[in-house]
Amino acid sequence: MWLYIWLAVTAAALIIEFITSEMVSVWFVGGGLIAMLLAGIGLNWYFHVPAFIVVSFALMLCFRRLVMQKLNKAAEKTNAETVIGKEFELLSDIKFNEAGSIKVNGVVWTAIAEDEHTEIPAGKIVVVLKIEGNKYIVKEK
Repeated sequence: MWLYIWLAVTAAALIIEFITSEMVSVWFVGGGLIAMLLAGIGLNWYFHVPAFIVVSFALMLCFRRLVMQKLNKAAEKTNAETVIGKEFELLSDIKFNEAGSIKVNGVVWTAIAEDEHTEIPAGKIVVVLKIEGNKYIVKEK
């Protein structure tokens, strides 16, 4: 009987996870499989119920943060950030305390040098290092 209960719990956790995709119930699949194994070898419920609880919460505590970071990292990147590391021609000079400009996908953006004391003349190729607000931080290639 317990074998079927754990099979149902595992199946329900999988179905809920497929519906929500929020990494809420996937942890109970591991606990359900361990509990199913313990029930299958004939141990009493007071062995597999605590095993289900301990394994499920251990999986959640150990891996949820890591999985959520991996999932969120891909989602956080903006269109403007996709140009980081790419090269562009400088349209106007970058001078001390004066920004220049680059054209990215048909849009002119403000560009400032990585080192504020660096001057880069127009026409030079620059590499985008990062974005700060509405400005690209660049360095000469």
